[in-house]
Amino acid sequence: MRSVSLMFGFVFLIGCQDKMCREVPAPDYGITIDIERTDVGLFGFGSAEEVVSFLENNRVISDGFFYANEYPNLQILANRIFGVVQDPYVDTLYREAVTAFDENGGKLKADLETGIGNLQYYYPETPVPRIRTMVSGLYNDLFISDSVIIIGIDYFIGEEATFRPNDIPQYILRRYNYDYLAPTILKFVVNSRAATGVENTLLSEMIDFGKVYYFLSLLLPCTPDHEIIGFTATEMEDVKANQEIIWASLIQNEVLYETSEFTKKKFIGERPNVYEIGEKCPGRIGAWVGWEIVKKYAEKTDVPLQELLSETNHHQIFAMSGYKPKNVN
Repeated sequence: MRSVSLMFGFVFLIGCQDKMCREVPAPDYGITIDIERTDVGLFGFGSAEEVVSFLENNRVISDGFFYANEYPNLQILANRIFGVVQDPYVDTLYREAVTAFDENGGKLKADLETGIGNLQYYYPETPVPRIRTMVSGLYNDLFISDSVIIIGIDYFIGEEATFRPNDIPQYILRRYNYDYLAPTILKFVVNSRAATGVENTLLSEMIDFGKVYYFLSLLLPCTPDHEIIGFTATEMEDVKANQEIIWASLIQNEVLYETSEFTKKKFIGERPNVYEIGEKCPGRIGAWVGWEIVKKYAEKTDVPLQELLSETNHHQIFAMSGYKPKNVN
């Protein structure tokens, strides 16, 4: 693989695109989502027996969030949870999680209402899920199903948290805050709506991701691009300013039609940087390029969203997109 030097410069101004809402066809459905503060009830219990009763009456939480099936019985799990609730260190974590949620929960609720409401425009059968909060002593971050979403709010306090997960790399951990939470949740919700390509190439898998991010951009029209894909604002601006070089690197290194899983992960997998392109090129850059290709395809063809998402000939999407990136200064 040839090496292409890419020196990303620092861009200090956030682009206008990230400040403006996108024009989308979906109307404001005005749905209401109630967020149930389940964590408050759990931390108010005075005995393990109360926790057992809670787990029995909330099977989605016990099975989906606390993995009750991994324990011989609920009493053992309840004893463990009650020990966490009584831990003074976890009490600090709990108080910080509650404060962070009180400050950010309103925006999260509004973003989820916008996203789910817009999703119902495209897929009217989409249910409005129950949203529930939990603090587990950094045991679990999210549980997502069609009907219930459980948010481990102790994961999303942010950099000021006294305790943070020590098993998550820093370049991923920085996304564990409320700015990125709604796009993260909705990505799981909509992922199954986008059909994967039939080709086993890097290009096809780039477009797999691109279709999902394009869909998210329609569901969350006022959410900046960098929050949708999980970059920092500076990374996003640097990528846009160097997109010709990024594309040239993919072409010159002849990786677009690569089928090696090892090679593909270099460009679409979780990494701090894609060093094969440049020291400051963020990981998953191929997913962003796939998003750009899908945007161009949608603009060129004006294809209905559902048809775009169901298309499995991703090389045709690329060919019809006419994708030829230009640096954005």
